[in-house]
Amino acid sequence: MLALLVLACTSAASAQDIVAPSETPPPPAPVAHTSTAPELKAFVPAPHPEGHEGEASSVLLTIVVGADGSVESVEVAETGGEAFDEAALAAARAFHFTPATRDGEPIRARIRYRYVFTVTTVQAPSPEPTPVEELASPEPEPEPAPTTSTEVTPELADRDVPSYSATGVVRGPPRDGLVERVEGPMLTQMAGTRGDALRAVELLPGVGRPSYGLGVLLVRGAAPQESQYFLGAVPVPLPYHFGGLTSFFQSRLLSGFDLMLSNFGVRYGRVTAAILQMDVRDPRTDRIHGHADVNVIDASASIEGPISRQLSIAIAVRRSYIDAILGALNIQGLGVAPAYYDYQAIVAWNPDAENRVRLMMYGSDDQLVPVGPQDVNAQGAPQFGFDNQFHRVQLEWRHLYSPSVSHEATLSLGYDYNQTDAGNNFRQDRTQWPIIARSEWNARFSPALAIVGGFDLQILPVHFDLLSTSPIGPTQNPAQLTEASQNRTTPVARPAIYLEAQASLARVLDVVVGGRVDAYTEIGRATASPRLSTRWHLVPELDLRAAVGLFSQPPDAQLTLPNTGSPNLGPQYALHTNVGLDIHVPDWSWLTLRVDGFVRYTVDRAVGPGTNNGFGGSPIALEAQAASGITFGNTRNLTNDGIGRAYGGEVGVQLRPGGPIPLIGFLSYTLMRSELQDHPGQPWHLSPFDQTHILTLALTWMIGSGFELGATLRVVSGNPYTPVVSSVANLGTGGYRPIYGDSFSGRLPTFNRLDVRFSKTFTIGDVRLTLYIDVQNVYNNQNPEAITYNYDYSQTHVLPGLPIIPSLGLRGEL
Repeated sequence: MLALLVLACTSAASAQDIVAPSETPPPPAPVAHTSTAPELKAFVPAPHPEGHEGEASSVLLTIVVGADGSVESVEVAETGGEAFDEAALAAARAFHFTPATRDGEPIRARIRYRYVFTVTTVQAPSPEPTPVEELASPEPEPEPAPTTSTEVTPELADRDVPSYSATGVVRGPPRDGLVERVEGPMLTQMAGTRGDALRAVELLPGVGRPSYGLGVLLVRGAAPQESQYFLGAVPVPLPYHFGGLTSFFQSRLLSGFDLMLSNFGVRYGRVTAAILQMDVRDPRTDRIHGHADVNVIDASASIEGPISRQLSIAIAVRRSYIDAILGALNIQGLGVAPAYYDYQAIVAWNPDAENRVRLMMYGSDDQLVPVGPQDVNAQGAPQFGFDNQFHRVQLEWRHLYSPSVSHEATLSLGYDYNQTDAGNNFRQDRTQWPIIARSEWNARFSPALAIVGGFDLQILPVHFDLLSTSPIGPTQNPAQLTEASQNRTTPVARPAIYLEAQASLARVLDVVVGGRVDAYTEIGRATASPRLSTRWHLVPELDLRAAVGLFSQPPDAQLTLPNTGSPNLGPQYALHTNVGLDIHVPDWSWLTLRVDGFVRYTVDRAVGPGTNNGFGGSPIALEAQAASGITFGNTRNLTNDGIGRAYGGEVGVQLRPGGPIPLIGFLSYTLMRSELQDHPGQPWHLSPFDQTHILTLALTWMIGSGFELGATLRVVSGNPYTPVVSSVANLGTGGYRPIYGDSFSGRLPTFNRLDVRFSKTFTIGDVRLTLYIDVQNVYNNQNPEAITYNYDYSQTHVLPGLPIIPSLGLRGEL
């Protein structure tokens, strides 16, 4: 995030001439000195204190800047509130300056620095610098200058101590590619998200709409399997519980998230579409805080606070009970219902300004559990079991060797389990023990040059126990019955190294160039991925971005198993190109506007020997596969024959707090085309995830007195599908076999939905109570999600999407 720094001080004031009596010889003229003030070159944005998102504040700091530009000490000179003071102090300790000079020599200096918090952006204005003694003696330092002038104290009367006048903008490090950052109240106060931070990702430009809100990420027409999710530096299987109702991590423990739509940096690999990275904040250290939230679907609670000045802890849990509600209703024929839980524990230790250590333990579990009066395990009754869970222990350490050199290390141990049982036709048990290690070094050699390098290792021992019976054989003969089984433990190791240089040329052009090398032991292949992104500061109000890069992704380990998969599969590649404009309106820091055009070209896609026009190739099946881990399509005889292309444009607007009207929200529009070619010489056809038009408008009005009212409107082109044009009777079985038309030549009607959210917050002492109602699909629109057919394919039936879903809840916060 770009941070605005305003440095304002007054012009130099010469000492007044002293008129002496004529008989007294004039004193010798003072020696003229040339002094310069410290200049901030590494700004660190402070997260907005949790629980104070709707407040603005400023903290006046006294900072002693060493002769090497490092921050030696920071004190609060004028408080902005305890929580804001702590945030500003923590950020300022990591600042780095170009040191003050006297006659060209660097010296220690003390400055006044006002750290300004708007609601979601941090400004860094108004340091008032005064060079001070090199602190050779323990005598007290002179007081810093007032806002409008510099005082010459008796101790410094023999020196020319000028004051300074300057205004500048400190930009953050050049962003690689295109990153959409969301933080603050925009995480949890948008209609239709049920207050869940990660559901806000669906409001951003370039993000498609998943079927039935399944909770997968569809970016620029790519399949959900081509995007990846990170908590910090560690990949997780999915950010949402099955069904997309809520994310697996407590929203109030997240400081924000970054959606990297394309051309992300070399820190990330093994994926060809997009990255969603979730940032976890440290537990608060001012006092004990807690929250409890109860609604019609689930209940959650958390507690956090300090153990000591350097140590803080947070614990959070959540459990759904929709299964208990459905079970109490005794709905005839309803055999199973979803149930989920998640937990998080965070311990943060900041022993000194150079070190930060954080230990996290978290996990998520989704199941389909028996409900209703019928015995689903009785003989002859339909059977279906499902359990999808993952757990992580994650240790992070950050060390500052100097203000310009730092090191970050992450180690994570995990357990993943996926079990699906559909009776005699399909059974899958997949267990994985992921070990993730990352080590990264950052070195800034000057304000214009920085180097980032590191290694990234994934060790994924995985055990498969599979049994499937399919009417589709390797020759695509519908009459052929294929049974495949697998009981196997496969070691998988995926090491990678990367290096990146960030340069700023004449403060006009920012360039990020780097490369990454990945190895995939399960297929015996390695890939190299060069990447380049640039940002040209045309004028203060306009930045031009351009980026190009190569990305690779290995096939899922299950696809390369000898008996049930295709061992000869290789990696998939994608070439990203992106050109865009960032528009900054003067004095409107609360508004951001971007316009982008993109092209993504994909080669070596894994495809089967024929076209997959059945259920396994439908958008719903592919999204459910990504959300649950179940593989519906054919996994045998796959080749890397497929190619794909996606191109289009986007417009995105973010309206953040701090503007002249109390509104926050998003406006985004995407126009795109996503196409595939399955085999050489075959015609191009639409991708299952081509959504030509995606329009989203989400606004929340902070009325005042604790009232908030929000609405979200989404209009999206319907998903493509492959129509059945005829059928053939099978005299042997008495059934019918469909004859499909051109692949994905049909399209469902346009999707449109309006969500509304209303809340009222009451403050009773230190406790805040919020009563809210979040209604999805207010006018109960019957949006089609799929087409089904009768027994002989002569008639069609539309499967409607989710109906109106009201969620009423009460949240208490301490």
